[in-house]
Amino acid sequence: MAENNEMFVSLKPKRLSDSAVDQILNLVRQGHLAPGSKLPPERELITRLSVSRTSLREAIRILETMGVLRVVPGRGTWVRDDYAEPVLGGNLSWLPSRSDDVFQIFEMRETLEVRAAALAAERGTPEQIAAVAAAVRLYEEAVNAGGEDALANTDRAVHESISRASGNKYLIQVLDSVQDLVQDIRHVMVAIPGRPARIAKEHHPVLEAIQARDPAAAARAMSHHVRNAEEEVRAAASLSHLLGGDGG
Repeated sequence: MAENNEMFVSLKPKRLSDSAVDQILNLVRQGHLAPGSKLPPERELITRLSVSRTSLREAIRILETMGVLRVVPGRGTWVRDDYAEPVLGGNLSWLPSRSDDVFQIFEMRETLEVRAAALAAERGTPEQIAAVAAAVRLYEEAVNAGGEDALANTDRAVHESISRASGNKYLIQVLDSVQDLVQDIRHVMVAIPGRPARIAKEHHPVLEAIQARDPAAAARAMSHHVRNAEEEVRAAASLSHLLGGDGG
C-alpha cells in the first residue's frame, strides 16, 4: 500500500469523524482498500486526514459497528475479509437529505429522555416500573420474531413507559408530541443490521437502574443508549450518501 499517502487527503471540518467515515468508506468501495487489507498506522491517518485522534477513533468505531473494519487491539485495523457492498432499504435512503433534522432530534432526545430515565428511577411507582419491564420484554419478543413495524412500535412503547414513569406531566407531553418524528428514526434504526439486538441489550441497564432506584445510573444508561443509536444512524447516513441514496 505504497500509495496510501496519495489516497488520504486533508479534510475540512464538518463533523470530522463523519468526514473520516466518508473517505475511508469511499476508498473501500473504490477498491483502494481491499477486503483483508490493513489500514495505515493511526499516526499516519491522523496526519493524512487532518483529524484528531478522538475523531479518527470515533470514525473507526463507527466503521467497525457497520461491519466494514475489524480492529485488533495492539495490532491494527483491517478491512474485514467478508466485507461486501451493503444494500440499503428505502427506510435509509432519505437520511442524507434530512440528516440535520435527525441529529437535532437526537440532541433533544438526549436532553429529555436521559432526564426522564433519571426521574423514573426516582419517582416511578411499582406499577409504572413493571410497565417498563413489560415493554422491554415485548421488544425482545419482537427482536426474536422480526418485522420492522413491530420492532419500531415496541421500542416506542419502552420509551413511552419510561417517560410516563417520570411523573412529570410536562416532560411526558413534550416527549409525546415528538413521538411521530422519532418513530421515523426508529424505522431507520431497526433496519440497520444487528441494531435491533443491540437495542435490546441497551434497554437492560436502563431498566435495571430504574428498578434499583438509581437515578444517576439510569441517566448514564439512557445517555449511552441514545448516543449509540445516534452513532449508528450517523454511520447509516454516511453509507447511504456514498451509495447514492440522496433521499427525496
